[in-house]
Amino acid sequence: MFCSDKILFSQSKNNNIPFQIFFTKMQFQHSIVGELFKKDYRISRDILLEIKDLGSEVEKDLLAIVDDAISNPDYYSDDIEDDEGGFAPMHAILLLREIKSKEVAKRVIQMLQGDVLQMDRVFYPDFLTEEVWTYICHLGHQEIDTCKKILFEGNADVYARVAISTGLAQLAVHYPEHREKVMQIFTKLLEFILSDESMEAFDEEEGSFGEDPDFEADIEFISNFACDLLDLDAKEKRKELDALFENGLIDEEILEESKAVFKKNQMSYKNILEIYMDMEIGENAELIEEDEDEDEPKVKKMKD
Repeated sequence: MFCSDKILFSQSKNNNIPFQIFFTKMQFQHSIVGELFKKDYRISRDILLEIKDLGSEVEKDLLAIVDDAISNPDYYSDDIEDDEGGFAPMHAILLLREIKSKEVAKRVIQMLQGDVLQMDRVFYPDFLTEEVWTYICHLGHQEIDTCKKILFEGNADVYARVAISTGLAQLAVHYPEHREKVMQIFTKLLEFILSDESMEAFDEEEGSFGEDPDFEADIEFISNFACDLLDLDAKEKRKELDALFENGLIDEEILEESKAVFKKNQMSYKNILEIYMDMEIGENAELIEEDEDEDEPKVKKMKD
């Protein structure tokens, strides 16, 4: 059993003592998992591959990191540096996808039902919009009914609904055996959007989803949902898609009617090594740009 020290900071009730420090230990079955707390995306590729090769054996350790991040988002996003543990949740959630953990899909969907912006804080910017769909598509086959509930019930954030819609659409594209069930959900969703009650609300520029509807958020979701229908090649929904355009429910900055073509689009994603390589390239490009700015000659005023 390997223990990794983790320092938690919390505001003290005594104003004379601004912060109290609590030491906790995360226990791992595999000591190498502790290395995830020592480096950001520049972590040794050999370490990542060694952890990945452990497969399902390391799932429990990695889930423990994700669970801790869900419980303590401020700690991981604000209190520590990326190379001192702040990047550990990112390493863990990407490695869980690499080992095809079904349990991590449950965690991701759980986060979609809360403050979704925490995901970008705990993991990395754009994780919500670029990566979440992959967990639903490839690992969330047992969570389809839960995804359906989030789409229809409560006050799920627009980005959460978009991620779920894309995840379900891609699930149907990658795994055709699930297409019928996904299309049943999308059919009900279209019926809800185009119902008399919803249309009356939209005519008044009021939202229709959730307990506290937001018109602009609903339009953004519907527009992205329409894109998912196109990527799913759901030609049988041409009539409904036309109705969305006719009733002004599609933001043409997201989807122009002239480009609304039904064509199967099987989306792919980058693995953990490719993601980190992109981050390194991006950082190097920024450094080069900074150096060039510093080397620019100063503008000298001409004397009269």
